Amino acid sequence: MKGRPVAQHDSATETNNRPQAAPAYTADRRGFIIAAVGLALLAAHSGVPSPLFPLYAEQWGLTPLMISSVFAAYILGLVITLLTTGALSDHIGRRPVAVVALLCAAASMFVMAMADGFSHLVIARILQGVASGLGFGTLGAALLDYSPAWKHAKVAMINGALPPASLGLGAVLSGVLVQYFPRPFQTPYLVILIPLLLACLAACALKEKHPRRPGALRSLVPSLMIPQEVRERFFVAVGALCASWALVGLYLGIGPTVSKTLLHIQSPAMGALAIFALTGTGALTGLLTFRIAAEKVMAAGAVALVLGVGAIAAAVALESAWLFFVASVIGGVGFGAGFQGGLRSVFELLPPRQRGGTLSSVYLVSYMAFGVPTLVAGLMIPGSGLQNVVFGYSILVVLLAIAAILLLLRTRSKRRRETRAALVGHRLRHWTPNPWPIRRKFRHAWAPKLTPTHDSRQVRGAGSRTSVRACPPAHRLEFS
Repeated sequence: MKGRPVAQHDSATETNNRPQAAPAYTADRRGFIIAAVGLALLAAHSGVPSPLFPLYAEQWGLTPLMISSVFAAYILGLVITLLTTGALSDHIGRRPVAVVALLCAAASMFVMAMADGFSHLVIARILQGVASGLGFGTLGAALLDYSPAWKHAKVAMINGALPPASLGLGAVLSGVLVQYFPRPFQTPYLVILIPLLLACLAACALKEKHPRRPGALRSLVPSLMIPQEVRERFFVAVGALCASWALVGLYLGIGPTVSKTLLHIQSPAMGALAIFALTGTGALTGLLTFRIAAEKVMAAGAVALVLGVGAIAAAVALESAWLFFVASVIGGVGFGAGFQGGLRSVFELLPPRQRGGTLSSVYLVSYMAFGVPTLVAGLMIPGSGLQNVVFGYSILVVLLAIAAILLLLRTRSKRRRETRAALVGHRLRHWTPNPWPIRRKFRHAWAPKLTPTHDSRQVRGAGSRTSVRACPPAHRLEFS
């Protein structure tokens, strides 16, 4: 039986022409752990010197201005590094930048341990700033690279909670080692040096999740990377970020001096514990507010910052140590909510290829608010007195928190106007005229009644919005 000839298909050709499915993404658990540990160590090593600043002042006769200069050296190294190499890992990969960051951190700890004067402290703090500038954005972006997309919200929470908690733990560890162990000027740095070296070796095994991109040299031009997708959210979050980190600058910059001079806390461990009360509470707040909308978290954080800073000023005025610790907890709630909410709002729309540069921009804004007020406070202490400087610093943080609230209210009002306009436009596009606009409160008085000539099956019941077009022309409607 003759039939239509059947075309013969080459199975290999058909397979080649078939669209290939994209390879499934697999999370790298080992890379995630290495990046998280490296990020925690970088944050911890930056908090180690804080409890030692009063001891340096006594041992080497450093003035408050010199102590502030040592603190400002860290900010200088960090800001320059963030401006120039913030997006470098987006081009050459996370691994080389992470390794260099951890090496610089280890070198800074070694210089600190061997320091015997003011100049060595400045050099070590600059190295610390370089390490933090290279590592915070790179390792924070690596946490996103090594986790699946559906976990990025949790990764944003980790990025917001891990550095503050590690910062406070580093200060507490340093205070305990200074108070209870021999060689207080060397032991804290050597203890943190060893994990940094081990983390550097582990970072050499990190796998790259994205191919290298051209333009590495061009990325070294000082710039602030804010992608179009997150630009509006970034500027809304600036107020909360600045207010949060300005408060941390108060604690890490002049906090140990305030604890010892004004609050009469002579124990380095207790002074460091006040720092941890702020940063640890901030980290815990980030964990507890994870499922709340980012804008609501930022607003609550700004209110808590106002209350906490007011309590700090009262504690300093009354010279009350216990009130200072309570105020630190309240301020920690504001710090954690403000920083976590701002970071999460940016993370939600962050492009994968610009993660390192955008995170570096977030940290740049945060650390500018962290360092510049502290430097100005150090300059003003000799002329105005430590207590008055704390009051002025508190007013600055309150103003920044109020600015954050105003930015959030402006954004909320703008969104409401846009939603209302969109709703009105939708109604106008889908509006059809109703010849019987019966209001609900006159429903019974104006309800149509059927005359005997009507067929009740053709008209809806009394009280319904009956249309004339639904009734045949021969039928009449009477109203009572």
